[in-house]
Amino acid sequence: MGNETDKRIENLEIQVRALRLELDELKVKTSLKETGVQTDQIAKKEAREEADNHLVKLNRVASVKAKEPITNSSTEQSDREIESVPPRKNRSFEEIILWLLPKIFMLILVLGVLWGLKVISDFGLLTNALKIALAYALSLCLIMIGLFMDLKRPETSQIFTIVLYGGAFIIGILTTAAGAILYEVLGLYFALLLALIFIAYGITICYVKKNEVLSIFVIFTSLLLPYLLEYMDFNGIIILLYVLLVYGSMQIIFIKHIQSIAMYISYVFSIIAVQVIWSLNDDKSAMYVLSCILLNIVLLLVWWHLYKPFSKWRTIHEGLLFSLSGLTVLIVNIIADDSSLPLLVLAVIYGILALFANKRSESRIVDIAGTLALLTIFNIVMVINAIDHLEMVLLPLSAFLGLMLALKLNAKLMKYTYSLLFTFFVTIHLLVDEINPFWTLEHLNYLFVFIYLLALFFYLKQQSKVELSDDGKANVNFSLDIFPILLAVYFFNYVLKFDITYLSNGDHPYFTALVLAFIMLVSLFISEKLIGRGLRYTLIIAFLLVYMSLIPTHFVEGFDIWLNLIVRVIYAMIFIAIIADIYMKGYLYRTWISKLKIDVDGLLTVGILGAMLLGYSILSQILYEGLMSHLIIVTGKTLLLFLTASLSLWMSTTGQSKKVKVMGYCVLAIAIIKLVFFDLASLNLIIRAILFMVIGGIGLFLSNRLLSNNNKTKQ
Repeated sequence: MGNETDKRIENLEIQVRALRLELDELKVKTSLKETGVQTDQIAKKEAREEADNHLVKLNRVASVKAKEPITNSSTEQSDREIESVPPRKNRSFEEIILWLLPKIFMLILVLGVLWGLKVISDFGLLTNALKIALAYALSLCLIMIGLFMDLKRPETSQIFTIVLYGGAFIIGILTTAAGAILYEVLGLYFALLLALIFIAYGITICYVKKNEVLSIFVIFTSLLLPYLLEYMDFNGIIILLYVLLVYGSMQIIFIKHIQSIAMYISYVFSIIAVQVIWSLNDDKSAMYVLSCILLNIVLLLVWWHLYKPFSKWRTIHEGLLFSLSGLTVLIVNIIADDSSLPLLVLAVIYGILALFANKRSESRIVDIAGTLALLTIFNIVMVINAIDHLEMVLLPLSAFLGLMLALKLNAKLMKYTYSLLFTFFVTIHLLVDEINPFWTLEHLNYLFVFIYLLALFFYLKQQSKVELSDDGKANVNFSLDIFPILLAVYFFNYVLKFDITYLSNGDHPYFTALVLAFIMLVSLFISEKLIGRGLRYTLIIAFLLVYMSLIPTHFVEGFDIWLNLIVRVIYAMIFIAIIADIYMKGYLYRTWISKLKIDVDGLLTVGILGAMLLGYSILSQILYEGLMSHLIIVTGKTLLLFLTASLSLWMSTTGQSKKVKVMGYCVLAIAIIKLVFFDLASLNLIIRAILFMVIGGIGLFLSNRLLSNNNKTKQ
């Protein structure tokens, strides 16, 4: 809220300054017009007043002296404020080419010098000492040419002098390294002195020339010297002091000339140099860890100094601060023998930054620093390792917090990075974590990850907006349409594991099928605005797949026998309920199905057949388990066919359902064939009599209904 208020105040001040300038211009124009008309009258009136009373003249002079500096100063100040904002210039393609050419040719020149020295060395034309001397002479010549161009044409030769000074720097550094390590012409300490002189020269030209590319080039080259020092068997502490000194010296340039990119790159090179030096030495890790902490403190201070809350690039800068600080925590974990105390120091530093940002009403920085402190504390807990498998809980939590922060800051790079990390950790969690035994941290982690996913879903739902295409249809949105499907997949993955581990005795997860049926049924009555457009259809597809798996007979034992039958009956009842709703044009038909481009007649036909097949499979399963006699099951199957045919034909008489009518006649024909050719031979007389009476009664009622409907149609 404070940031928005400050931004509004700043915009209002700019508008006020612009209005003030326009008002001053109007006053000047108005005064010029009025003076042309009233000059003579005013002059005569003033002369008469001054002649009558000399105090009028004195007051007028005093008022003019008092007003002039105020008007002039305010106008000049507003002019300076507006002129202080430099206009942005977009470089043309030709200007970009002209800007790149000197750098490219200087690189070509440096490579040519190196290859020329190699050719001379291969032919043995010059001694090693003379080659080194010539390289130093070339470096000095480039410096002299740059100085001459600065004196002659300081404005037009800016790009060329930067390239010349940079080329002299790199040639000097490479020559020193070659003379000390490759050719062994220079003494190691003398080479170190020359390298330090060239590095001091590089820092100086960076300060004078104010060029960020040159600063990046110099800091990169300067941080190659620690490897020379390592070659010279210098103490690791001295090398660390050199890295800190170079890094700290360059910060003055970054602050003076506002070079944010160079600041980030220099930090990466510096902390990597510390890690490499540690890996090459057998010293104790305390000094290396302390160096990382000091580098991170300097980064935080310089970053805060260069941070602009209203810059359009602020999200990138905030993301880089978070990522580089996270890199520091990682390297401290790698270097330190016992990283709990260094990590605690880093957590305190981030906490102090959060408190300081909170006093300045910088809520975004508070989020970054607070998240860093929390992640560092998680690392401390992991290092202590007081609880087994705690890292499997903290790693997804750390990635989740980083992802939430990235979403809040709208930092694209952070969002991509932490989305991949969170996905990776959740995938590892699904592959590794088990839910047996029940009371374990790994099992509890399933609940934690599900909470993370729910929090992400609700946050993304609040932030996302539906975008329309050119034809007015809503575009597919990951947050609103796809993420709910991923959430459901994770949920059912856990339910399936729980079912197989604790509930089902065989290979058929009936409890999962029940949960799926319930959630699918609920999703039919929930608006797509809440669950997205894809989740409902995904659940329906999963429901149909489970339905297809229920049609064959299952070989189960114990309690699963009854659970199998209950699941089949529930699925059949859901089919019948949906068919009834469509036929009666109930809630689902009015709110959902009628809006779809779908053949309702065909949908009813498929639904009736599906319910019939599932009922047929229930009777087959009962027969397989031996719960009822063979005669009853055969009779039940025949009655099921006749009931299906009768209901289909009856439904076709009340509506325009041609496909349902055709399906009803087909099922009726199958039922009659089964009754005559199969059931007569397998049923006893009593069952046969009862069956024929029931079917005959149903047939007469159905025939009467069909004839009545046919007569109405003819009339």
